[in-house]
Amino acid sequence: MEQFKLDFFRKDHETVNINFITLSKKKCDDTFISFCTKYKIQENERTNIFNNIQNKGHYINFTNAEDAEFNLGRLINDLNIKTLPINLYVCWDSFYNIDVFKYDDAVKYFDYIWYPIVDDMIIFDSSFNLCLMIRHDGIIYTLN
Repeated sequence: MEQFKLDFFRKDHETVNINFITLSKKKCDDTFISFCTKYKIQENERTNIFNNIQNKGHYINFTNAEDAEFNLGRLINDLNIKTLPINLYVCWDSFYNIDVFKYDDAVKYFDYIWYPIVDDMIIFDSSFNLCLMIRHDGIIYTLN
């Protein structure tokens, strides 16, 4: 998560921490390989992963991340995910940078994690049973 986002968060929530870890390069690479295996994506398509998800995924037409009432938890619930994940992985740039948030923090503080216009992100759980791509314009695709 970029420093300016943390600064905005800390300004608004002086007594609260948003807990996340940033995966090492090796763990990012390993995660990408597992992701490719799960979704039958060629590993050499890493730099095109956002286009791949958009082309192979399903467009979510009932919500947009830019909507004032957007709620990540409600979206995950609406997708009928049977077991809510403990953590959500947020991939920022073709699996070269991945932050891992507690599910509750990612849902509660989503507005501090994703910024319209500048952020394209992939959100998934450790089993890859949940995979969302949220584009910079708020349009959402799922691979499940």
